[in-house]
Amino acid sequence: MEFRESRTYRNLLRVYEEELMFSSRFALYGEIAQTDGYITISRLYNTLSGQDLEHARIWLRAIYEGTLPSTATNLIESANAEYAIAGNQYQEYVQIAREEGFDHIAALFAGVANIDYNHATLLQQQYDNVVSGQVFCKPEEIVWVCMQCGNIMSGLCAPEICPVCGFPQGYYRPLNSCPY
Repeated sequence: MEFRESRTYRNLLRVYEEELMFSSRFALYGEIAQTDGYITISRLYNTLSGQDLEHARIWLRAIYEGTLPSTATNLIESANAEYAIAGNQYQEYVQIAREEGFDHIAALFAGVANIDYNHATLLQQQYDNVVSGQVFCKPEEIVWVCMQCGNIMSGLCAPEICPVCGFPQGYYRPLNSCPY
């Protein structure tokens, strides 16, 4: 039997999504508990969130038959998912909320859809940079900024090591890019 056609594979996809959901839910609940003054409960939720995230990693590795997906794969899958949610799911939810008279919730759905379109665009841009080899080198000279110390340098490529703080090239981004 082909692995990706098996019920086992579908079960892996399901538990992967569930563990991610619980990890996010527990992280949020941990923040609420801390705000409410329950530090021990907050730490419990944060610990469980981390463990569920690790469970998701285990299932993701199983889904990809022993390896984790590449950054390029993650970027394009994430961009496609954000486009789909923003363009299909949220638009349907906007319509339903309006039909049912919940205009304020329809506005929230529409607002988050716009945010998700932006997420998709950012992810697609990074995917394009990765596959074209232009994450740390550009065809024209630009200004690079170190996200660790703030050092600014001009050049075709970001320095391999920041001359100020010693952090690696991965901490550089174009100065005019989104500062995530």
